[in-house]
Amino acid sequence: MTQQEGNSGPGGSVRAGRGSHPAARPSRPYRAGQKLLSVLGLLAVAGGLFGAGLGLGIWFSVKPELAQKQALTAKQTAKTAPLDITVVDRDSPPALPAPSFQPPTAPAQASQIALPSASTALAALTANPTPPSTTAQIPAEAWLRNAVKMPIADDNRPLIAIVIDDMGVARRRSQRAVALPAPLTMAFLPYADDVAAQATAAQAAGHELLVHIPMQPLGFNSDPGPNVLDARLGPEEVNRRLLWNLSQFTGYIGFNNHMGSQFTANQEAMAAIMSVARARGLLFLDSRTSSQSVGFETARDLGVTATIRDVFLDNTDSVHEVEMRLRQTMAQARARGSAIAIGHPRDSTITVLEKWLPEIAAQGFRLAPLSAVVLKRKALHRQQAKVSTHQ
Repeated sequence: MTQQEGNSGPGGSVRAGRGSHPAARPSRPYRAGQKLLSVLGLLAVAGGLFGAGLGLGIWFSVKPELAQKQALTAKQTAKTAPLDITVVDRDSPPALPAPSFQPPTAPAQASQIALPSASTALAALTANPTPPSTTAQIPAEAWLRNAVKMPIADDNRPLIAIVIDDMGVARRRSQRAVALPAPLTMAFLPYADDVAAQATAAQAAGHELLVHIPMQPLGFNSDPGPNVLDARLGPEEVNRRLLWNLSQFTGYIGFNNHMGSQFTANQEAMAAIMSVARARGLLFLDSRTSSQSVGFETARDLGVTATIRDVFLDNTDSVHEVEMRLRQTMAQARARGSAIAIGHPRDSTITVLEKWLPEIAAQGFRLAPLSAVVLKRKALHRQQAKVSTHQ
């Protein structure tokens, strides 16, 4: 009987299979060593993968922190490093050059100039509106040639001059003002349309004329109009603008300031324009838009005929305001013998004046052009000077 593969015989021995030999099979210790090496290799590979993963995790966790530190360092460096840009304050306009006016030169000595007669000088000025040369001096009272004639020597009534500023721009209201009882004093803005014809019409109606020259105001919210006298522009440009303003119409006795709270407080600037007023024999009315104005004092010191506004009629555009200010004007005239009030071509102002002007004589006052008030004040000043001299 043939024994099958793998069966044990009665002696317990084992038969070898086909193609094998008991000596070719590895021993048990060898196989255990192989398993141990395999386990160790797997452990080594797992450890390497774990280490790589741990390293990447640490890097990605540290990287944002490093980025934050670098950004913070950059900001600190930017704060301490000097800037190479110019910071512009957009809430304020750029500064213009500071004024550098030269005081007007002293007039030439009498021996150095050929003095024409008063009539010759006045005729030359009428024909040529440019400033006179040193060889043709204009009399200091040349402004009187365009004054409304009003004898005041034998009249002791207090005088009231009403000056209407800002004339010419609002045409309808300006025409209403011209239609008021004369004589008023009309201050025309030189940049108004057709200003020469408007001024001529006012003069023909019996009113006296001023040039209402725009001057530099305080702040930057006010617009005085084109060709404003601005001290920051320098003396040459201011002189050019002054001459332009004075050349837009004729027949005026002088000029006053439109706005000008900053310009009229600048002594050097006012001295420069007063040198032109003196050369032309013009009068200056200080509208006194600021308590800091030195316009009147500067004009007086340089020999320019000048005076000051006493009352503003319409700081508030209302009938009640104008009526109240007219009562204040009358009180001022009673106390000092004269008063100068400035108003504007506004409906409320004109409406009140249309009623008040015809009644002024019955209230004991005399309506007068500005020139008459100036002459009366000069005469009173001379009398006071004589009295003080004799005391």
